[in-house]
Amino acid sequence: MTGSGDLAMRVAGYDMMSLLGYAGILILVLSLAHWAAMRRGGWRFVWRRLRRELALTVAAFAEPVTAFTRFRRRRRLLVRSLREQATWVDAERAVMCAATVSATARPYGVLVERDVVGVLVGCGPDVPEPAEPWAVDEVDPRLWWIGRDDLEAESGQAPLLVAVGTRGEAVVFLDLLTGPRVWAVSGERRGARATLQALAAQLDARLPAGAVAVAAGVHPRYAGPPSAEAFARATTAAATRRYPQVVVCEDVPDVPAASPVSVLTLGRPRGRARLLAVDDSGALLIHGTPIRTDSRPLPRATATTLRHLPAWPTETATRPTPPPNEDPDLTPPPTTDDLTEPAPTNTPTGISVDA
Repeated sequence: MTGSGDLAMRVAGYDMMSLLGYAGILILVLSLAHWAAMRRGGWRFVWRRLRRELALTVAAFAEPVTAFTRFRRRRRLLVRSLREQATWVDAERAVMCAATVSATARPYGVLVERDVVGVLVGCGPDVPEPAEPWAVDEVDPRLWWIGRDDLEAESGQAPLLVAVGTRGEAVVFLDLLTGPRVWAVSGERRGARATLQALAAQLDARLPAGAVAVAAGVHPRYAGPPSAEAFARATTAAATRRYPQVVVCEDVPDVPAASPVSVLTLGRPRGRARLLAVDDSGALLIHGTPIRTDSRPLPRATATTLRHLPAWPTETATRPTPPPNEDPDLTPPPTTDDLTEPAPTNTPTGISVDA
């Protein structure tokens, strides 16, 4: 055998030994994998677990992009809806029409979509059933739907609505004049303060000048009076004015049960109050109601549309009356669900929204 032939045999033998070594390692790895899979319930269980982990990993990387896209889409929905005069008119008409259905039902919330309007009513255990063109929601009998083209003008005082966020493709409004006079916003600190400022800015833009008093601590760029002093001034003004008086404060003043003044606060209320809780994800839950909204785009949408909000009609306004002693029974909330700033002001009215 020549030298070159001997070298070729050695190389071939080395390659064969390497191949057998790699094959042994592969068999060992497969054996260990099979043994581990059998200990965990079999290969079917392992593949299901692997698919689930991969799906969670992909969702974790995609969540920031999805959340940002969802935020922009809902902010556009809010901006478009709040700028349209028809949105406010149809929401007010729906509340006034629902109030005429039954004396035992009190509308307190509105969901405005592109073609239909839903009205949330509070009532006792015997829920009235509205006649056509109303339709009762399939899930919640206290939610009544009506087409926007079927709404008719009603006489009487219009509800004082404020937008509190979005739910799906609907913009959600609450009536400040229905239910407790105190609205307490709590939860995640930054989100609760931004939501309170957005609600106060809407009321200040819609009500006549001087109707909204902002106390100290609500906005860092506005040094208002103490909450007790602001509430005393509003109480004095309420005796001579037909339109509502609103006090926005950080801590809760002593509010009598028969007070005609509405209070929006970040503090802990005493007695009867409407509780609004903002969690870390920006979801706004109104306790005692089925309302759960996304409030994250609300401050920026409010700041963008502030000059376009329609004035509350004061021609048919009557002097605010004290709320009844008890609220009607409301359905419990569901367990699952699907900021440019004005310049600082030194006047007692006017509030900006933090970005």
